[in-house]
Amino acid sequence: MTELRPGRPVAPPASLGRRTLLGTGLAGLAANFAGPRDGWANERFPSKPVRVIVPFPPAGAADVITRLLADPLSKELGQHVVVENRSGAGGRVGTEAAVRAPADGYTMLMGSQATNSINPELYTDLSYDPAKDLVPVAMVGGVGSILYVRNSLDVHSFQQLLERARQKPGELTYGSAGNGGGSHLAMALLETMAKVRMTHIPYRGTAPATADVLAGQIDMLCDPVPTAMPHVLGGRVRALAVTTPQRLPGLPDVPTMAEAGVPGYEAVSYYGLFAPTGVPDRILSTLRTASAKVITDPEMTRRLEEQGIMNLGLGPEAFADYVAKDRKRWGEVIRAAGITVS
Repeated sequence: MTELRPGRPVAPPASLGRRTLLGTGLAGLAANFAGPRDGWANERFPSKPVRVIVPFPPAGAADVITRLLADPLSKELGQHVVVENRSGAGGRVGTEAAVRAPADGYTMLMGSQATNSINPELYTDLSYDPAKDLVPVAMVGGVGSILYVRNSLDVHSFQQLLERARQKPGELTYGSAGNGGGSHLAMALLETMAKVRMTHIPYRGTAPATADVLAGQIDMLCDPVPTAMPHVLGGRVRALAVTTPQRLPGLPDVPTMAEAGVPGYEAVSYYGLFAPTGVPDRILSTLRTASAKVITDPEMTRRLEEQGIMNLGLGPEAFADYVAKDRKRWGEVIRAAGITVS
């Protein structure tokens, strides 16, 4: 029998070859790493700042809404929520950045009708599909638009606008945040349903289009409520109609397009948080719970309503269904109007 003496190394049995020893060593090394790896899997989320990509320029509706949510969401998650504007190509640049981000929960997208419903129907060269590559976190709400005209235009009602457009086809001009964007399609739908023709002037974002209405360079803009309301309430433009099914509480004297001459007209966009597909369930659940708590808080509800954002009360699954139906609808509008982009 081999005697084991203190302080002396024990030689391995002769039957254990070099390969066996190497395998044993690797197994031990793997065992040493197993503990920390399990710890990483259970690491508290979030442990660093979370960014929300806004795929449009500052001061637009998506930007305004995201910045409203950022501070309370930071408090709820216990980490700073950073708003990152990644504009360009009608929302495609920022959306692709979100799609390509690691699916670890630290990147979300403030998606909208433009990014998730319209772009995939408008562009044939997208390198991603929002329906497959993004997963809903929370719907913020539905957002209508206000059709307003420059104060110097001799048109004081929606009916007068339609009459002028019919009498002088193509004379009236309207701006949009970009060719094929939500504001463009809302007006294209109006032209189709009202059987009128106006001239479309596309811009690179809402802000420059608004600036040209204020300067009298173009006649009108169909602008989302969050960015339109300050100009309307400030008397810098004249509101003629809203695109929502009901009148806006903040503008009770401004009719809907449906009641003012175009029965059945409705154009309501949506905004919501999305994450790259593949985020672990535990982390996605954390994001969904925190976002829902912030969005449904009475004070946040009030602030969102002031911006004209209607809480549609849809959870993540219902939100996904809503987006799919909305995408189908606007795809039909794009094809009927013959809208193309280069």
